[in-house]
Amino acid sequence: MTFDRVLTVHVFYDGNLLGIAELDGVPHIYANGYMYGMEERDDEIYYLSPIAPGLLALVMEDWAIWRRYLAAGGTPDAADARHPALARDRARHDALELAIGDRLATDPGNRKRFKAAFWPPASLPDPQALWDGQRVQWTPCDTPAAPG
Repeated sequence: MTFDRVLTVHVFYDGNLLGIAELDGVPHIYANGYMYGMEERDDEIYYLSPIAPGLLALVMEDWAIWRRYLAAGGTPDAADARHPALARDRARHDALELAIGDRLATDPGNRKRFKAAFWPPASLPDPQALWDGQRVQWTPCDTPAAPG
């Protein structure tokens, strides 16, 4: 059984829906096929596309801002915080959000279809760490990706 790291979770509703995870150690954007209209029935199907290094750097910098926000809960730093950034990170988060725009999406011309099994961290995550320990197991699907 091979596991890859889940690097980010940008949309979560009863499970991971959109974010960045590794596939064979290489970062990819993942999107839940059912929630994003690419699958009719199966909510375990995900579409993965490679992520450009420049976009990955922006997304990971913004993820670090989010992790600092989470880690600061209940501390004096959190007093002026506004979801999803601490006051000291707000301007940079806003700039990153603009720079990322709508590019955190799978590429219809370059994506693969997988069944996903997400696994929680094996131990309590370090709130200061960028990776929270979440893992995923990808199983390739035999049928071709849905169009568009």
